Amino acid sequence: MFIQKSIQFHVVVAALLLTPQAYAQSSYVGPLNAELGNGASVSCSACHSGSATENNATLPMATTWRTGAHLALSDSDGDGFNNAQEVSGASTNFNYLSVSPFTLAKAAEGSTSPNVVVVGGGIVNETPITDVYAQAGISAPTVGKEIAANVSPEVQTFPATIFFNRGITPGSKVYVADFATQTSTLLTTGVSYNANGSITVSGVTGPANIIVERIVPVVPPPGPPRGGEEEGFECVTGQLSMPLLIFFALLMLGFMIKRKHR
Repeated sequence: MFIQKSIQFHVVVAALLLTPQAYAQSSYVGPLNAELGNGASVSCSACHSGSATENNATLPMATTWRTGAHLALSDSDGDGFNNAQEVSGASTNFNYLSVSPFTLAKAAEGSTSPNVVVVGGGIVNETPITDVYAQAGISAPTVGKEIAANVSPEVQTFPATIFFNRGITPGSKVYVADFATQTSTLLTTGVSYNANGSITVSGVTGPANIIVERIVPVVPPPGPPRGGEEEGFECVTGQLSMPLLIFFALLMLGFMIKRKHR
């Protein structure tokens, strides 16, 4: 009986050793995409600088994850756009300071404007805002608000999609300014806040100067730390290594021998 069981055991071990590599479902990617929202479908490359089976979860998103910070509202790379605004499908632009919805729009438009890009608008004249009340009759922003990019772009035609060098969130106020009369009109309709941090303004006759009183994002305090190993978490669990399989095989063999001699 013992010989028969031993043969069966070795057959099982041999089958395990010869089994092709199989991967377990990720423990991190699903929750990460769910919290990022905005159609996120990022993979292990969101956190790992190389193979996901290595201890190389060193990208900015990995740090954000470990600290327990809010993934969507955090700005992992510090470029002025939160992670949710920078994710689009499989995009991991939230890891790279030089890449943001603003810089991407700027490159696509061939724009040289330093602070504002208007899609289809070409070169945009930017009026520096040094005293918003004196220049446009708008009350100075309160704590937690600021004039987006400290400039007012002159937009030629509407509707217009406008990217500032910082992401704009719903609740920010959009004005049409008249610098000649030092007056302004708050737009209560015709403003769309886009998922990538831009705004789309319609119902305005151009050319017109736009001023955005931007809400400075507030990220909730970090929750309990997340993650795995001390030096990095494994996004995908690969096949058990050969030494580990041999260890388990010997452990089982010893257990069976012990039972035989009872």
